[in-house]
Amino acid sequence: MLSRIEVKIMDYIFEKCRGKKTVLISPKEILNFLLPKYEITAKQLDGYIKNLGLDGYLEAVKSDSKGHMMYVIKLQTRGEAFERERREIRQRRMRSLGWKLTLTVIGAVLAFVIGIVLRNTFS
Repeated sequence: MLSRIEVKIMDYIFEKCRGKKTVLISPKEILNFLLPKYEITAKQLDGYIKNLGLDGYLEAVKSDSKGHMMYVIKLQTRGEAFERERREIRQRRMRSLGWKLTLTVIGAVLAFVIGIVLRNTFS
């Protein structure tokens, strides 16, 4: 399961990689995308990118282009299926929420009916 920051990073990378095999992305681009909600350092970003690579979402190589640090990023199988995976998780959460709400309503109605029955029985 990805953390919120990793999901945001993958959102940005997935959008940049749409229709391309590999892309060049600077760490500044990703850090600017994360602002103002997530303020992380370039070193922390390296750790997140490395973790996404270990999890099988992407393959990233650091490169120096005209004196600027760049990532050469290629989505792997899990990275290409990232959008579908997020949609399935969202649907699963909504089903779970719907089920919980249904049980809550059934419990409230049942408690109401039992209360009326007990009130009529003992009065």
